[in-house]
Amino acid sequence: MKKQSVFLISLFSLMLIFTSCGEDNVTVEIGKEFKIDANPITILKLEETKVLRADKDEAIQMAPKGKKYVYFEVKNPNKEMIFLKAFIGENELKAEENLYDYTHDVDTGFEDNYYLVDENATIDKIIISTPSDTEYTVLKPVATKSKSSVTEEVQKVVDSYTTTKAIGLLQGFAPFVKDGKNVFDIAKQEGQIIASNIMSNKAEVSYFTEDGKKYVFKITDVLGGTSKVTSYWENGKVTSIEVVEY
Repeated sequence: MKKQSVFLISLFSLMLIFTSCGEDNVTVEIGKEFKIDANPITILKLEETKVLRADKDEAIQMAPKGKKYVYFEVKNPNKEMIFLKAFIGENELKAEENLYDYTHDVDTGFEDNYYLVDENATIDKIIISTPSDTEYTVLKPVATKSKSSVTEEVQKVVDSYTTTKAIGLLQGFAPFVKDGKNVFDIAKQEGQIIASNIMSNKAEVSYFTEDGKKYVFKITDVLGGTSKVTSYWENGKVTSIEVVEY
């Protein structure tokens, strides 16, 4: 088996060094094309995040508490068959399934892998291989950290809804209403001035814009019904709310 090693030098240079027996080192920058069996390949991204985004569908996937997603993205325009693997120590990680909404279309020449790992875990090795058993190994890769995360105020809204103590549908937003207004003064429900305040016990963030100005929540009430609550934020304060019950 022909093997080639890839070393990540630093977060800022993001350089890879490929070596093979009897050859000089060849330096390749992340984001710049290199060749595997004469096919152009580019490692575009190695990133860790608490939130996966699918902006065209206004959807996100949040990692469970104490976990994070590690994600790497490889451009493969010729759609050559390659295999992507990641390791912690010598243990190969299993890529997450059912995250197709957050990946590139394979037909566009991209390969995506997502791994759900412990919050403090570090990827020690990535291997890209081909059916001809050529291996390209990224040793001790340094992942960039995504800036996409919910704000402290939004997390407090989510945490205020619990199965042990139900609160009104909009009560979790009340402490963060701009200028100390009553939460019902800034809320509308399907065009109506008065919004529902049914007792509720679970809140999830289903989407937010990267600028943090719009957060969409799915809130579950004590009867099992759900509401879509779209909130608009400015400097940590809620300026308006729209409610749609399902």
